[in-house]
Amino acid sequence: MRGANQVYATEVLEIYEESGATLIIIINALGIPVRALLGYLADRYIGPLNCLIPCVALCGILIFSWAAVHTTVELYVFAVFYGLASAAAMALFVGTVPSLTKDLDKIGTRVGMALTIMSFGPLTGPSVAGTLIARTGGEYLAAQIWVGAALIVAVLALVGA
Repeated sequence: MRGANQVYATEVLEIYEESGATLIIIINALGIPVRALLGYLADRYIGPLNCLIPCVALCGILIFSWAAVHTTVELYVFAVFYGLASAAAMALFVGTVPSLTKDLDKIGTRVGMALTIMSFGPLTGPSVAGTLIARTGGEYLAAQIWVGAALIVAVLALVGA
């Protein structure tokens, strides 16, 4: 998703490549304080899974809302909110798997299993999204819906955990 935002900016909104790179910087930089803050809240008050579920849901909702972005300003606003939500989701995963494991000897195995399952998204996602974009004549809507739906399915899996 992070790289797709830059490609969308340069191809669809026709902004300069440097501005597209700025979007990546915004998304990544905003994650620094959010990761620490939500990590603290999850550890002390809410619990990692209870924090992770709304963050992943927010990522899914934001991806669906990306379809309504048609200007550079809207894309920068989207990048701000997506940067906050995605950074929180990535940071909270690390504490969520161990919190669901009662036997401390199995934490490494469980994290490895979870990462193996999660690896299918980054491995297949760009190819599927690229195919959807190519088959729709350069339109991003099908890819945006596919990614948003995948995140909502992930939320349902987390709720079942």
